[in-house]
Amino acid sequence: MRYIDINAFLATVPANKKKNLARTYRNLKGQSEATIRQRVSSGNKKWRPIKSDMEAFSSRKCWYTESKNAGFPNEVEHFRPKGKITDTNNNLLHWYWFLAFNPANYRLSCQFSNRLNVNPATGKTGGKGDEFPLLASSLNGKSLHATSINEVKDELPVLLDPCVEEDTKLLAFSPEGKPVVAPHAANCPIAKKRVEESNLLLNLDFPTFNEEREELYAEVVRLITRGDRHEANQSDALEDVKEDLEALMQPEKPYSKAAESYIRGFRDRDWVDEVIQNL
Repeated sequence: MRYIDINAFLATVPANKKKNLARTYRNLKGQSEATIRQRVSSGNKKWRPIKSDMEAFSSRKCWYTESKNAGFPNEVEHFRPKGKITDTNNNLLHWYWFLAFNPANYRLSCQFSNRLNVNPATGKTGGKGDEFPLLASSLNGKSLHATSINEVKDELPVLLDPCVEEDTKLLAFSPEGKPVVAPHAANCPIAKKRVEESNLLLNLDFPTFNEEREELYAEVVRLITRGDRHEANQSDALEDVKEDLEALMQPEKPYSKAAESYIRGFRDRDWVDEVIQNL
């Protein structure tokens, strides 16, 4: 998961698109619940135009998985869900209608992260859907969801957010391609919970992604082995290997942060440490 600076992204969005969304929100305030629900549920035509800007900003990669899914269109996903969600007794759980037309709440998502899918490796149903769990310490010690824009800042989401830099640092990857807790947070139960829940609800560890990251790890190992050989022979070809490793970590590359995680695992070598230092 690569950090997405949401403010930097918003600066790239044409003013007319942002104004259209802001106007839609203003016209929504003060309306009846039925009107709000109807306009939000049919709001795709309002936020869909921003998808091209989101794709341009991330080289068409899903903001959650860093995958490029040829043949499957990305989606404009609402980090805080737009629908009204109640429990079995019809008690309100959360309803972020006030963020439905706020582009700061949008995340570019592949369909695996946004929609419900059964993980064939675990048998569990993952995908975000309308889920948005909070840590128990949110909102003055209670896991209450915000009911206004002003309260959003007090929430502590469980799900990792690609637009929060510290969240993206909680992820590392195993040689098998599975997302795991980063070593520096391995003893933190909250970090563990957040990574585990994100793996499920964002389908971060769906087999398709794991397989591609496992192949990436194999490629990193091949390059490291070649580099070690060139380094031992004092060959100028070592520079080519360094460039190949650097290329895997470029922001536009799929799974670039997984590549960085893998390459960091070999930084006990001085020549690999030089590659990391150049990031």
